[in-house]
Amino acid sequence: MVKQILSEAGFEEDKTFKETRFLKPPKSTYAIYLDSYTSRGSDKSNMLKEHSYTIELYSQTPDPEAEHRIENVLDTMGLEYEKQDRYWIQEEQLYQVSYDFDYIEKLRR
Repeated sequence: MVKQILSEAGFEEDKTFKETRFLKPPKSTYAIYLDSYTSRGSDKSNMLKEHSYTIELYSQTPDPEAEHRIENVLDTMGLEYEKQDRYWIQEEQLYQVSYDFDYIEKLRR
């Protein structure tokens, strides 16, 4: 799900977006995502995964265009999300914007 969102927003896997972190981040705007989930279901059958995703967008200067692309994909998919205020990370010399959203996946077996 989150890979689809970032791809549709114009990011490229392993080049401008990756899970958890980049060891050597790109110079351009990039994103990382985190996925925590809970599995549940009926007796002896976990058929639902409740994902809690975070997308973190990093850039050397504010990048409202990249923010808009991510928000547009989330809106188009009808996903409710919370956007955190952009803030400056002094140690990294980067701006960060975070998006948090939940998604329930029905597993087929």
